[in-house]
Amino acid sequence: MNLATSSICSKRLKNVKRQFDPYSDRRNFIRLDRNEDPVGYDEDFFKSWLNSLTVHDVAAYADSTSLTHKLARWLDVSPDNLYISAGSDAVIKNIFEIYIDLNDHILLQDPSWRMYDVYAGIYGAHIHYIHYNQDLKFNFEEIIQKVKSHNIRLVVLANPNQPTGTLIEQENLIKLLDITSETNTLVVIDEAYHLFTPHTLADAIKNYKNLIIVRTFSKAFGLAGLRIGYAIADAARIQELMLLRPVTDANSLALKFSEYLLDNMSFVMRKINDFVAGRDFLYHQLCKAGLMCYPSHTNFLLLRCPSIENAQKIILETKQKKYLLKGPFTIFPLENCIRISIGPLALMKKFWEDCQETIVHYSSKNSVNLTLEK
Repeated sequence: MNLATSSICSKRLKNVKRQFDPYSDRRNFIRLDRNEDPVGYDEDFFKSWLNSLTVHDVAAYADSTSLTHKLARWLDVSPDNLYISAGSDAVIKNIFEIYIDLNDHILLQDPSWRMYDVYAGIYGAHIHYIHYNQDLKFNFEEIIQKVKSHNIRLVVLANPNQPTGTLIEQENLIKLLDITSETNTLVVIDEAYHLFTPHTLADAIKNYKNLIIVRTFSKAFGLAGLRIGYAIADAARIQELMLLRPVTDANSLALKFSEYLLDNMSFVMRKINDFVAGRDFLYHQLCKAGLMCYPSHTNFLLLRCPSIENAQKIILETKQKKYLLKGPFTIFPLENCIRISIGPLALMKKFWEDCQETIVHYSSKNSVNLTLEK
Protein backbone atom coordinates (compact mmCIF):
# COMPACT_ATOMS: atom_id res chain seq x y z
CA MET A 1 0.00 0.00 0.00
CA ASN A 2 1.39 3.40 -1.03
CA LEU A 3 0.53 6.48 1.03
CA ALA A 4 0.50 10.00 -0.36
CA THR A 5 -0.15 13.37 1.27
CA SER A 6 -3.18 15.58 0.63
CA SER A 7 -3.61 19.35 0.59
CA ILE A 8 -4.60 19.43 4.27
CA CYS A 9 -1.31 17.85 5.40
CA SER A 10 1.60 19.87 6.68
CA LYS A 11 3.91 21.06 3.91
CA ARG A 12 6.70 19.28 5.78
CA LEU A 13 5.26 15.99 4.56
CA LYS A 14 5.30 16.76 0.84
CA ASN A 15 8.51 14.77 0.30
CA VAL A 16 7.58 11.88 2.61
CA LYS A 17 6.74 8.64 0.84
CA ARG A 18 5.67 5.48 2.62
CA GLN A 19 4.93 2.00 1.39
CA PHE A 20 3.40 -0.69 3.57
CA ASP A 21 3.19 -4.38 2.85
CA PRO A 22 -0.38 -5.67 3.12
CA TYR A 23 -1.18 -7.47 6.37
CA SER A 24 -0.93 -11.23 6.29
CA ASP A 25 -1.50 -13.74 9.07
CA ARG A 26 1.88 -15.36 9.75
CA ARG A 27 0.92 -17.47 12.75
CA ASN A 28 0.90 -20.74 10.84
CA PHE A 29 4.34 -20.14 9.32
CA ILE A 30 7.93 -20.17 10.53
CA ARG A 31 8.77 -16.46 10.43
CA LEU A 32 12.17 -15.99 8.80
CA ASP A 33 11.16 -12.80 6.99
CA ARG A 34 11.30 -9.85 9.43
CA ASN A 35 14.40 -10.36 11.59
CA GLU A 36 12.32 -11.37 14.61
CA ASP A 37 12.74 -14.23 17.04
CA PRO A 38 10.92 -17.01 15.13
CA VAL A 39 10.47 -19.29 18.16
CA GLY A 40 10.02 -17.04 21.21
CA TYR A 41 10.68 -18.06 24.79
CA ASP A 42 9.81 -21.52 26.05
CA GLU A 43 6.51 -21.96 27.84
CA ASP A 44 7.89 -22.43 31.36
CA PHE A 45 10.08 -19.32 31.12
CA PHE A 46 7.19 -17.27 29.76
CA LYS A 47 4.68 -18.53 32.32
CA SER A 48 7.07 -17.68 35.14
CA TRP A 49 6.97 -14.06 33.97
CA LEU A 50 3.19 -14.10 33.51
CA ASN A 51 2.76 -15.30 37.08
CA SER A 52 4.68 -12.26 38.32
CA LEU A 53 2.19 -9.80 36.79
CA THR A 54 -0.35 -8.00 38.95
CA VAL A 55 -3.39 -5.84 38.30
CA HIS A 56 -1.19 -2.85 39.11
CA ASP A 57 0.98 -3.59 36.04
CA VAL A 58 -2.03 -3.05 33.79
CA ALA A 59 -3.99 -0.39 35.67
CA ALA A 60 -1.19 2.02 36.66
CA TYR A 61 0.78 4.31 34.37
CA ALA A 62 4.16 2.87 33.42
CA ASP A 63 7.35 3.92 35.22
CA SER A 64 10.70 3.15 33.60
CA THR A 65 12.82 3.99 36.67
CA SER A 66 13.35 0.39 37.76
CA LEU A 67 14.37 -0.78 34.28
CA THR A 68 16.64 2.24 33.84
CA HIS A 69 18.60 1.35 36.99
CA LYS A 70 18.74 -2.35 36.16
CA LEU A 71 19.89 -1.62 32.60
CA ALA A 72 22.49 0.83 33.91
CA ARG A 73 23.99 -1.87 36.14
CA TRP A 74 24.13 -4.34 33.24
CA LEU A 75 25.75 -1.79 30.93
CA ASP A 76 28.00 -0.35 33.65
CA VAL A 77 26.84 3.21 33.04
CA SER A 78 25.02 5.80 35.13
CA PRO A 79 21.21 5.90 34.92
CA ASP A 80 21.76 9.49 33.75
CA ASN A 81 23.28 8.03 30.56
CA LEU A 82 20.10 6.16 29.60
CA TYR A 83 16.81 7.03 27.94
CA ILE A 84 14.09 4.34 27.71
CA SER A 85 11.50 4.60 24.95
CA ALA A 86 8.78 2.69 23.13
CA GLY A 87 11.16 1.09 20.64
CA SER A 88 14.42 2.36 19.18
CA ASP A 89 12.45 3.92 16.31
CA ALA A 90 10.84 6.30 18.81
CA VAL A 91 14.30 7.27 20.07
CA ILE A 92 15.50 7.95 16.52
CA LYS A 93 12.45 10.04 15.69
CA ASN A 94 13.07 12.11 18.84
CA ILE A 95 16.67 12.66 17.74
CA PHE A 96 15.54 14.06 14.40
CA GLU A 97 12.92 16.26 16.05
CA ILE A 98 15.32 17.66 18.64
CA TYR A 99 18.46 18.19 16.57
CA ILE A 100 17.35 18.74 12.96
CA ASP A 101 16.11 22.06 11.59
CA LEU A 102 14.71 22.70 8.12
CA ASN A 103 17.42 22.36 5.43
CA ASP A 104 20.01 20.84 7.77
CA HIS A 105 22.34 18.34 6.11
CA ILE A 106 22.50 14.74 7.30
CA LEU A 107 24.49 11.68 6.25
CA LEU A 108 23.04 8.17 5.85
CA GLN A 109 24.08 4.78 4.48
CA ASP A 110 22.38 3.50 1.35
CA PRO A 111 20.76 1.07 1.59
CA SER A 112 19.83 1.09 5.26
CA TRP A 113 16.75 1.19 7.50
CA ARG A 114 14.17 3.13 5.51
CA MET A 115 12.73 5.08 8.47
CA TYR A 116 15.86 7.27 8.60
CA ASP A 117 14.80 8.69 5.23
CA VAL A 118 11.21 9.12 6.41
CA TYR A 119 12.24 11.13 9.47
CA ALA A 120 14.64 13.18 7.36
CA GLY A 121 11.74 14.01 5.04
CA ILE A 122 9.42 14.93 7.91
CA TYR A 123 11.90 17.41 9.36
CA GLY A 124 13.08 18.81 6.03
CA ALA A 125 16.69 17.62 6.05
CA HIS A 126 18.94 17.34 2.99
CA ILE A 127 20.26 13.78 2.78
CA HIS A 128 23.77 12.88 1.67
CA TYR A 129 24.26 9.17 1.07
CA ILE A 130 27.19 6.82 1.42
CA HIS A 131 26.48 4.13 -1.17
CA TYR A 132 27.44 0.48 -0.84
CA ASN A 133 29.02 -1.19 -3.87
CA GLN A 134 28.18 -4.59 -5.36
CA ASP A 135 30.35 -6.29 -2.72
CA LEU A 136 28.36 -4.58 0.07
CA LYS A 137 31.28 -2.30 0.96
CA PHE A 138 31.84 1.45 0.86
CA ASN A 139 34.77 3.83 1.11
CA PHE A 140 34.80 5.11 4.69
CA GLU A 141 36.94 8.09 3.71
CA GLU A 142 33.94 9.34 1.75
CA ILE A 143 32.10 9.81 5.05
CA ILE A 144 34.96 11.90 6.41
CA GLN A 145 35.08 14.01 3.25
CA LYS A 146 31.33 14.67 3.28
CA VAL A 147 31.36 15.65 6.96
CA LYS A 148 34.13 18.15 6.30
CA SER A 149 32.72 19.63 3.09
CA HIS A 150 28.91 19.66 3.49
CA ASN A 151 28.32 21.11 6.97
CA ILE A 152 26.76 17.83 8.10
CA ARG A 153 24.58 18.27 11.19
CA LEU A 154 23.81 14.60 11.85
CA VAL A 155 25.41 11.28 10.87
CA VAL A 156 23.29 8.16 11.37
CA LEU A 157 25.04 4.82 10.89
CA ALA A 158 23.45 1.44 11.53
CA ASN A 159 26.20 -0.82 12.82
CA PRO A 160 25.72 -3.60 11.91
CA ASN A 161 23.67 -2.35 9.00
CA GLN A 162 20.35 -3.65 7.78
CA PRO A 163 19.80 -4.91 5.07
CA THR A 164 23.49 -5.54 4.25
CA GLY A 165 24.46 -7.24 7.54
CA THR A 166 27.84 -5.50 7.39
CA LEU A 167 29.92 -3.95 10.17
CA ILE A 168 31.97 -0.74 10.24
CA GLU A 169 35.34 -1.17 11.93
CA GLN A 170 35.78 0.38 15.36
CA GLU A 171 38.86 2.42 14.46
CA ASN A 172 36.99 4.09 11.61
CA LEU A 173 34.13 5.08 13.91
CA ILE A 174 36.56 6.56 16.44
CA LYS A 175 38.19 8.53 13.62
CA LEU A 176 34.75 9.83 12.67
CA LEU A 177 34.02 10.84 16.26
CA ASP A 178 37.31 12.72 16.51
CA ILE A 179 36.45 14.75 13.41
CA THR A 180 32.77 15.33 14.21
CA SER A 181 33.67 16.54 17.69
CA GLU A 182 35.38 19.47 15.97
CA THR A 183 32.59 20.11 13.43
CA ASN A 184 29.73 20.10 15.98
CA THR A 185 28.18 17.09 14.23
CA LEU A 186 26.00 14.63 16.12
CA VAL A 187 26.76 10.94 15.47
CA VAL A 188 24.07 8.32 16.04
CA ILE A 189 25.11 4.67 15.95
CA ASP A 190 22.12 2.35 15.65
CA GLU A 191 23.15 -0.91 17.34
CA ALA A 192 19.86 -2.72 16.81
CA TYR A 193 21.71 -6.02 16.36
CA HIS A 194 23.82 -5.70 19.50
CA LEU A 195 24.68 -9.11 21.05
CA PHE A 196 24.63 -10.82 17.65
CA THR A 197 28.08 -9.25 17.37
CA PRO A 198 30.49 -8.35 20.19
CA HIS A 199 31.32 -5.02 18.52
CA THR A 200 29.88 -1.93 20.20
CA LEU A 201 30.80 1.73 20.56
CA ALA A 202 28.99 2.19 23.88
CA ASP A 203 32.16 2.83 25.90
CA ALA A 204 32.93 5.83 23.68
CA ILE A 205 30.13 7.91 25.26
CA LYS A 206 32.59 8.61 28.11
CA ASN A 207 34.84 10.54 25.73
CA TYR A 208 32.50 11.87 23.02
CA LYS A 209 29.59 14.09 23.99
CA ASN A 210 28.35 14.14 20.37
CA LEU A 211 27.65 10.38 20.32
CA ILE A 212 24.30 8.66 20.86
CA ILE A 213 24.03 4.86 20.81
CA VAL A 214 20.55 3.50 20.03
CA ARG A 215 19.50 -0.07 20.81
CA THR A 216 16.35 -2.18 20.84
CA PHE A 217 14.96 -5.14 22.75
CA SER A 218 13.33 -6.38 19.50
CA LYS A 219 16.23 -8.37 18.03
CA ALA A 220 18.55 -10.26 20.40
CA PHE A 221 16.06 -10.05 23.29
CA GLY A 222 13.17 -11.14 21.06
CA LEU A 223 10.60 -8.53 22.14
CA ALA A 224 9.56 -7.10 18.76
CA GLY A 225 5.89 -7.17 19.76
CA LEU A 226 6.37 -5.17 22.97
CA ARG A 227 8.18 -2.14 21.44
CA ILE A 228 10.96 -1.11 23.78
CA GLY A 229 14.36 0.44 23.09
CA TYR A 230 16.86 2.81 24.63
CA ALA A 231 19.62 5.35 24.04
CA ILE A 232 23.05 5.52 25.69
CA ALA A 233 24.74 8.92 25.65
CA ASP A 234 26.32 11.70 27.65
CA ALA A 235 23.96 12.94 30.39
CA ALA A 236 23.45 16.26 28.59
CA ARG A 237 22.23 14.47 25.45
CA ILE A 238 19.87 12.32 27.54
CA GLN A 239 18.38 15.44 29.13
CA GLU A 240 17.77 16.82 25.64
CA LEU A 241 16.04 13.61 24.56
CA MET A 242 13.85 13.79 27.65
CA LEU A 243 12.48 17.16 26.48
CA LEU A 244 10.19 15.41 23.98
CA ARG A 245 9.42 12.35 26.03
CA PRO A 246 5.66 11.73 26.50
CA VAL A 247 4.32 11.68 30.05
CA THR A 248 4.38 7.90 29.74
CA ASP A 249 6.33 6.15 27.01
CA ALA A 250 7.07 2.42 27.02
CA ASN A 251 4.21 0.34 28.41
CA SER A 252 4.31 -1.52 31.73
CA LEU A 253 4.38 -5.02 30.24
CA ALA A 254 7.33 -4.16 27.99
CA LEU A 255 9.22 -2.64 30.91
CA LYS A 256 8.55 -5.59 33.18
CA PHE A 257 9.48 -8.25 30.61
CA SER A 258 12.70 -6.36 29.84
CA GLU A 259 13.56 -6.39 33.55
CA TYR A 260 12.76 -10.10 33.70
CA LEU A 261 15.19 -10.77 30.85
CA LEU A 262 17.95 -8.72 32.50
CA ASP A 263 17.40 -10.77 35.66
CA ASN A 264 17.93 -13.92 33.58
CA MET A 265 20.79 -12.89 31.31
CA SER A 266 22.53 -16.27 31.49
CA PHE A 267 19.39 -17.82 29.97
CA VAL A 268 19.11 -15.03 27.39
CA MET A 269 22.77 -15.36 26.36
CA ARG A 270 22.42 -19.12 25.87
CA LYS A 271 19.50 -18.41 23.57
CA ILE A 272 21.45 -15.77 21.63
CA ASN A 273 24.47 -18.08 21.30
CA ASP A 274 22.14 -20.75 19.93
CA PHE A 275 20.92 -18.27 17.31
CA VAL A 276 24.50 -17.37 16.37
CA ALA A 277 25.26 -21.08 16.00
CA GLY A 278 22.21 -21.36 13.74
CA ARG A 279 23.42 -18.42 11.64
CA ASP A 280 26.91 -19.88 11.32
CA PHE A 281 25.55 -23.31 10.41
CA LEU A 282 23.32 -21.97 7.64
CA TYR A 283 26.03 -19.66 6.30
CA HIS A 284 28.52 -22.53 6.03
CA GLN A 285 25.94 -24.80 4.39
CA LEU A 286 25.09 -22.16 1.79
CA CYS A 287 28.77 -21.48 1.08
CA LYS A 288 29.59 -25.20 0.95
CA ALA A 289 26.88 -25.56 -1.69
CA GLY A 290 28.68 -22.93 -3.77
CA LEU A 291 25.98 -20.27 -3.32
CA MET A 292 26.57 -16.52 -3.05
CA CYS A 293 25.83 -15.87 0.62
CA TYR A 294 27.26 -12.87 2.46
CA PRO A 295 28.75 -13.04 5.96
CA SER A 296 26.58 -11.31 8.54
CA HIS A 297 26.95 -9.71 11.98
CA THR A 298 23.18 -9.74 12.54
CA ASN A 299 20.31 -12.21 12.85
CA PHE A 300 19.87 -12.65 9.10
CA LEU A 301 21.74 -13.81 6.01
CA LEU A 302 21.62 -12.49 2.45
CA LEU A 303 21.54 -14.94 -0.44
CA ARG A 304 21.99 -13.71 -4.02
CA CYS A 305 20.19 -15.54 -6.84
CA PRO A 306 20.93 -15.53 -10.61
CA SER A 307 17.70 -13.62 -11.37
CA ILE A 308 14.67 -12.10 -9.71
CA GLU A 309 12.57 -14.93 -11.12
CA ASN A 310 14.79 -17.52 -9.45
CA ALA A 311 14.55 -15.62 -6.18
CA GLN A 312 10.76 -15.49 -6.44
CA LYS A 313 10.69 -19.25 -6.96
CA ILE A 314 12.58 -19.74 -3.69
CA ILE A 315 10.19 -17.41 -1.85
CA LEU A 316 7.15 -19.26 -3.19
CA GLU A 317 8.40 -22.82 -2.77
CA THR A 318 9.75 -22.29 0.75
CA LYS A 319 6.41 -20.71 1.68
CA GLN A 320 4.72 -23.91 0.55
CA LYS A 321 6.93 -25.64 3.11
CA LYS A 322 5.67 -23.13 5.74
CA TYR A 323 8.78 -20.90 5.82
CA LEU A 324 8.48 -17.16 5.19
CA LEU A 325 11.54 -15.42 3.70
CA LYS A 326 12.03 -11.77 2.70
CA GLY A 327 12.49 -10.69 -0.89
CA PRO A 328 13.45 -10.61 -3.57
CA PHE A 329 15.15 -7.22 -3.27
CA THR A 330 15.28 -5.03 -6.36
CA ILE A 331 17.40 -2.09 -5.12
CA PHE A 332 21.12 -1.76 -5.83
CA PRO A 333 23.29 -3.47 -4.66
CA LEU A 334 20.88 -6.15 -3.41
CA GLU A 335 19.29 -7.09 -6.72
CA ASN A 336 17.94 -10.65 -6.71
CA CYS A 337 18.83 -11.13 -3.04
CA ILE A 338 16.75 -12.99 -0.48
CA ARG A 339 17.01 -12.29 3.23
CA ILE A 340 16.74 -15.23 5.62
CA SER A 341 16.23 -14.41 9.29
CA ILE A 342 17.96 -16.89 11.55
CA GLY A 343 16.80 -18.91 14.53
CA PRO A 344 18.27 -21.49 16.89
CA LEU A 345 20.57 -24.18 15.53
CA ALA A 346 17.93 -26.92 15.54
CA LEU A 347 15.54 -24.76 13.51
CA MET A 348 18.22 -23.82 10.98
CA LYS A 349 19.13 -27.49 10.52
CA LYS A 350 15.46 -28.31 9.94
CA PHE A 351 15.12 -25.39 7.51
CA TRP A 352 18.14 -26.58 5.54
CA GLU A 353 16.84 -30.15 5.51
CA ASP A 354 13.44 -29.00 4.24
CA CYS A 355 14.56 -26.33 1.77
CA GLN A 356 18.07 -27.26 0.65
CA GLU A 357 16.97 -28.76 -2.65
CA THR A 358 14.86 -25.71 -3.58
CA ILE A 359 17.49 -23.17 -2.52
CA VAL A 360 20.40 -24.90 -4.25
CA HIS A 361 18.39 -25.51 -7.42
CA TYR A 362 17.44 -21.85 -7.90
CA SER A 363 20.51 -20.16 -6.35
CA SER A 364 23.39 -22.14 -7.81
CA LYS A 365 25.62 -20.49 -10.40
CA ASN A 366 24.87 -23.53 -12.53
CA SER A 367 21.11 -23.29 -12.01
CA VAL A 368 18.78 -22.50 -14.86
CA ASN A 369 18.27 -18.75 -15.06
CA LEU A 370 14.51 -18.48 -15.41
CA THR A 371 14.86 -15.10 -17.11
CA LEU A 372 16.59 -16.80 -20.03
CA GLU A 373 13.84 -19.38 -20.35
CA LYS A 374 11.25 -16.82 -21.41
